[in-house]
Amino acid sequence: MKHLSRSLYRSRLKAALEEEAARFHTSIYEDLRIFEEDIDGTEAHDIMLHEVGIIPREALRRILQALEELRAEWREGHVEVSPEYEDVHEYIESRVIEKIGIEAGGMMHTGRSRNDQVMVDVRMRVRRELLEVAEELLGLLETLLKRGEEHAETVMMLYTHGQHAQVGTLGHYLLSYFDALQRDLERILECYRRVNQNPLGAGPIGGTSIPIDRQRTTELLGFDEIVENSIDATSSRDWAIEVAAVSAILMSTLSRLASDLIL
Repeated sequence: MKHLSRSLYRSRLKAALEEEAARFHTSIYEDLRIFEEDIDGTEAHDIMLHEVGIIPREALRRILQALEELRAEWREGHVEVSPEYEDVHEYIESRVIEKIGIEAGGMMHTGRSRNDQVMVDVRMRVRRELLEVAEELLGLLETLLKRGEEHAETVMMLYTHGQHAQVGTLGHYLLSYFDALQRDLERILECYRRVNQNPLGAGPIGGTSIPIDRQRTTELLGFDEIVENSIDATSSRDWAIEVAAVSAILMSTLSRLASDLIL
């Protein structure tokens, strides 16, 4: 069996994990979707730590420089990961320490844990994707409204149960999907409001005794508000289920439209 070198987070183990066990345990490949979000969250956290007097200015400068170098490597396609790393958070931390040393690099996660770290990363990624979907949906709504007006008098056959039912207009038909998709957009925007809340600073589950400024990271990361309860911030997944739900409802509308076009 091939053994992997010890990782930063598994340093308490007496021996390195076998490769098969490491592959089972790692989420590094799935985590690549939140690579830049992890950098963004870390930079905001560390800027805040400097502003409250926890990280010296020079240490902050070196951390931010190392993180931006990693971002550039990622965008250029030069990042290589392996099951040696438990997740993307360990990879980035390890690379920063490799670049600038443990004295400065070891400060980067002061006052937070991977629990609130991963929650802020995922929320930032999901909110970005919700906005991307909303933008595309707005474009579709504009097109439907325009074409609906153009074809207000264009006669077409309306169907029920796959059969001819009544004579109507193409404009009336297109506006039916405008109304349905507008409701889908409203659901997405409502969902966005609950997603765009900052869990950073909740720590593992019970907060931290370090005098951090959660309002400052909320401002830096563009969140609308803070998830106030630390247990709720790290443990609740209702917002993620809601994202899946509104996405499924949207897809059911688009699926019905596609079925109509096939007919």
